[in-house]
Amino acid sequence: MEVRKRTEITVETNEVLMLRRARVYRALCLECGREVDMVSLLDAGAIAGLATDSARPANWHVFTDRGGSLVCMESVLKSI
Repeated sequence: MEVRKRTEITVETNEVLMLRRARVYRALCLECGREVDMVSLLDAGAIAGLATDSARPANWHVFTDRGGSLVCMESVLKSI
């Protein structure tokens, strides 16, 4: 009788995202309920791979104040 061996290979990958040109701010995200990194709408679109003229995803947490609009990085990363 022939004995067969079974080999199982599991590959795990992690992705590292480096924001060199983007200005990252720490602020309270009211939708997440905690302090998170925030970036501009333009930088968030570049991170998500969206064209600059395309509409932003509805699930992004966007906050607008006197200085402009900031997007919660947690919501951007979840949408990718």
